[in-house]
Amino acid sequence: MYVWKFTIEATRERFMEPPLHDTSERYVAAYSYDQAHSYVWGRLNKAGWKVDSIKAKTVFLEDIRDSCDHTTD
Repeated sequence: MYVWKFTIEATRERFMEPPLHDTSERYVAAYSYDQAHSYVWGRLNKAGWKVDSIKAKTVFLEDIRDSCDHTTD
């Protein structure tokens, strides 16, 4: 598993209003970069956003939970 931090600049067209511009960050854990990128891109497009730019950076995540930790069961 890998974790990426995506920085996204996107635009959303609105009826009879100026376009809405947004810069946001998303953290995604996935098995590959392609899987994470497709997920972020797809979610934004489905919500009506046009992605202007997308940048990714690998994040190092250390999972220190004990194997007998049952809080997520």
